[in-house]
Amino acid sequence: MGFLKYIEVHNFKSYKGKQKIGTLKPFTAIIGPNGSGKSNFMDAISFVLGEKTSCLRVKKLGDLIHGAPIGAPVSSRASVTAVYCENDGTEISFTRLVTGSSSEYRIDNKVVSHQDYASRLELLGINVKAKNFLVFQGAVESIAMKSPKERTGLFEEISRSSEHKEEYERLRTEMMKAEEDTQFTYQKKKGIAAEKKEARMEKEEAEKYQRLKEDLLVKKLQYQLYKLYHNEQDIEQVREELVQKNKELERVSRKREKVEEEIKEKKKENGKITRELAKIEQQIREAVS
Repeated sequence: MGFLKYIEVHNFKSYKGKQKIGTLKPFTAIIGPNGSGKSNFMDAISFVLGEKTSCLRVKKLGDLIHGAPIGAPVSSRASVTAVYCENDGTEISFTRLVTGSSSEYRIDNKVVSHQDYASRLELLGINVKAKNFLVFQGAVESIAMKSPKERTGLFEEISRSSEHKEEYERLRTEMMKAEEDTQFTYQKKKGIAAEKKEARMEKEEAEKYQRLKEDLLVKKLQYQLYKLYHNEQDIEQVREELVQKNKELERVSRKREKVEEEIKEKKKENGKITRELAKIEQQIREAVS
């Protein structure tokens, strides 16, 4: 980690003109009597690092210009430049200027936006929102008096973990959704298992019904074959009886024909006898007369 090498102020608060404070060391103690400018030096550091006006013991930005609080500003602008030295010796200058009621930010004398300015400071571990770069008088007691929840919030700001709150909430929401999806999938799986079991039971019932139906068809077929067999037996018996009847009928028919022939012969003989008898009667009548 680097360190603040020096501060350069120009018409800032009690510092008239351009003043260079430093070279500072990684550990520097500033001492002096009341009114010597120690607090204004702290204000200069706070100002150049992006602190709000309300924390700089003035009502408006313009009051930061030397002489402005008594109505005699020496200039229309004031500025503070902080030169930060990194471990490899590289120096980065951060400059903040006050012009009227507005601020201008520069990095290495190049104008940048406040967001870019704060982001570059954050890369160096300086978080303006968490105020992790200066400890003002009374801050320790104030922190000690905070509730556990408030201290937790302060530590989250200092550690910058609060910056991950949105991502945490997003991931937490995704986790909760994943848990809900898992629970839903589990319940769905249970439902599917129950449906599968019910379907298997229905399938078994259907298969049992199909088997019984097939058995019934087989029994019906066997019954019909049994009836057909006995019908054929009956038919065969009737056929044999019919043959016997036909034979008997034929025999009777032949006998009848024979009888009819005999009757016919008898009729012929009877006719002959009748004619002879008529002839004899004729002869008798003739003989009598």
